Amino acid sequence: MAYEIICVVTNTAKTRFAQMLETGKSFVVGEFSVGSGGHDPLNPHVALTPDPSAVACVSVVFPAAGPPYESIDAIAFITDYCPEFSCIVNPGEATGYVSNICLWAEIVYNGTDPIDEIGTRFLFAIGNMPLKIKTASDTFTFRIAVQL
Repeated sequence: MAYEIICVVTNTAKTRFAQMLETGKSFVVGEFSVGSGGHDPLNPHVALTPDPSAVACVSVVFPAAGPPYESIDAIAFITDYCPEFSCIVNPGEATGYVSNICLWAEIVYNGTDPIDEIGTRFLFAIGNMPLKIKTASDTFTFRIAVQL
């Protein structure tokens, strides 16, 4: 099954963008996780509004051990300012309830900032959806657009 989701960029990511303009400290969005906390518990057909102040993915079900999280499978551009991340959850992975996906970034360069944060991960974006049930034989492909 393929799902197209528009994610909300977190406040932390927006702060990191501003920091990048000042010091050159930069990051790469390269991982994702999926969870079961994106739907309304009283009506699983309704997605909750993602919280941009979140710093963690709600009720992570895949990968179970993270971080590190699962690598993003591909990145393309819908427009010059709208990347689309392709995230595939293969058979046997994340079986059960799925209703949110989170994109994770990692700092890869400190620029002129004297604080060394290389390797630090942070929640970059969140997308919620109505509850989906993934069986062990299903493959879920998420195409995630992030408007910058």
